[in-house]
Amino acid sequence: MGKNNKKVPNSATNKPDRKNVKVASQKIESKPVWRFSTTDKGGPFPWPKGQEQELAIVSKLHDFDSMDWSEIKGKQHHFLSYSCLSKEAKDRLKTLELDDEVENLFSFHLQGKPRIIAIYHLGQAKLLWYDPEHKVCPSKLKHT
Repeated sequence: MGKNNKKVPNSATNKPDRKNVKVASQKIESKPVWRFSTTDKGGPFPWPKGQEQELAIVSKLHDFDSMDWSEIKGKQHHFLSYSCLSKEAKDRLKTLELDDEVENLFSFHLQGKPRIIAIYHLGQAKLLWYDPEHKVCPSKLKHT
């Protein structure tokens, strides 16, 4: 063997036997992610694709982009319960074969009556319906 073929043991160089690759730990972001591919284009709560309302919706979603889910969730933006859903909403979920997602329905308040209904999944808001008259989960007026 020649002089240049000597193998120096790792112990002599103070290097570990294995390479350790440093990987920056990935912080799980709690910012919302919007999915538009899930919008319902038919039924009683169609998504207003290409309409003026869609611009207002996108503008509002843009405002949410700087917030964490923990900041979004509250009195105005919240999960919906099955018991509050209208018959139309329940029927449409069944037609779309999404009735198993009912526990993940999330309502975003826009302004006044209009709402956006989405399916919440692992930080994603899979946009589903535009509810301009608040009929997916109608409010019950107090003292009526």
